[in-house]
Amino acid sequence: ILFSDLRDFTPWVESTDPREVVRDLNAYFSEMEGAIRDSGGLVLQYIGDEIEAVFGAPVADARHADQAVRAAREMSRRLAGWNAARAQAGKVPLRHGIGIHTGAVLAGSIGSVDRLSYALVGDAVNLASRIQSLTKELGGDVLVSGATRDRLADASALERVTAARVKGRSAEVEVYRLATSAGR
Repeated sequence: ILFSDLRDFTPWVESTDPREVVRDLNAYFSEMEGAIRDSGGLVLQYIGDEIEAVFGAPVADARHADQAVRAAREMSRRLAGWNAARAQAGKVPLRHGIGIHTGAVLAGSIGSVDRLSYALVGDAVNLASRIQSLTKELGGDVLVSGATRDRLADASALERVTAARVKGRSAEVEVYRLATSAGR
């Protein structure tokens, strides 16, 4: 499960015309969704300026952890390119934080009798979101849980950050930062 959230979104929205915010968000989401899809993932929803995506569902794929990390790398690469174009247009660059966690979830249709959405339910969803939030405190654009690290074919691009406590959990969670210099 991958969560991505724009940094400093509120001040940007406060100082930007709403039509421009919508255009920029749609352009950003298009870039990020492309990176996720090209890596074998599925965007489940956009929540304000946040993206929730899954790898390995609805079709199981043993490479889901590698796909999520590949997507995060590609998202960061695409954001850098997009920001270069924004700078040329005199716009402020945008930043995001990405959290990735691997765990068991129930994936299926959830909602009311009149409106259903494909969604994930389980503790792993909450933990992925909390890891994304840790990017603000621990630094780094991409943080990965120990559970995800353990499933990677090659974890050499990860550096251990800490065992951190996250909101709503009693046990600490191993957290790793994706090294930006890893040109993979």
